[in-house]
Amino acid sequence: MNDATGGGGGANLAPAALVSVLRECFHGAGEAGAFLDPGQGGLLALLASLSAAEASAPVAGASVARHALHVAFSLDVFAEWIGGLRDVEYDWAQSWARGEVDQGQWLALRERLALGLAALEAAVARHAARDAQAAWGAAGALAHTAYHLGMIQLKVDELRAAQARATSAKQ
Repeated sequence: MNDATGGGGGANLAPAALVSVLRECFHGAGEAGAFLDPGQGGLLALLASLSAAEASAPVAGASVARHALHVAFSLDVFAEWIGGLRDVEYDWAQSWARGEVDQGQWLALRERLALGLAALEAAVARHAARDAQAAWGAAGALAHTAYHLGMIQLKVDELRAAQARATSAKQ
């Protein structure tokens, strides 16, 4: 089973729960969610609703693309760290360096996020049950990604409101 109540019992329950909520963050809540409303889409659907130009537009500071690029970077880092690679210095500032994408880059970034999620899920499933630091890192990855999902949702809401105001002003 894919949900937190699924098989495996004891030692595998915590990693399964973490993976389940990570999936919710990216793919949305089904009939019930840990933190999203039932039926609400996740990060990937939210990003798919935007064009590259919309994603690149600065909204209340950083663009959606800038946040998405940062999340993609963080997924790689978290997966490596959870997997045991903990002596690497990562350039987190560089993950914020770019904020604009063209259509091809936007599609590639969304694919990179999906692949990054798969790698993170595999790392959590493989290491979190037997390594307390890995479980801690998985919880951190979830919190970090949920934060950015919220920030991106706010930016998309503001972008849509600005578009509605512009349309209304033209009428």
